[in-house]
Amino acid sequence: MATTEPVADYLLQALGADNKTPWAFQADVMNGTDPSAQDVTVERSLFTNHEVKVFLYNQQVTDSLTESFIALARANHIPVVGVYETMPEPGYRYQSWMLAEVRALRAAVTDHVSSEHL
Repeated sequence: MATTEPVADYLLQALGADNKTPWAFQADVMNGTDPSAQDVTVERSLFTNHEVKVFLYNQQVTDSLTESFIALARANHIPVVGVYETMPEPGYRYQSWMLAEVRALRAAVTDHVSSEHL
């Protein structure tokens, strides 16, 4: 897996998934700081070298860097999953929100289906 920030890290850990995105990259994006050129290069190589099966990004906070990684994932036929930092409204309870996130991730891994919005 590759991510933009640690929004789904606990979920990925519980599922036994390996997040290959450098921690410094995730922390920088989470804190609104530009990641280093080296970390951006490492993140890009995860897509161009097909080292990841899915790309997860914080659907509620995007910028031009995130959009460039979404495009790069798509160009390399890597499913994209938008995860949510806070519960999307309306219509969700905590359990249904988490179940929707897990289902989207499963569809990406097993069926190569992108789910950018719940």
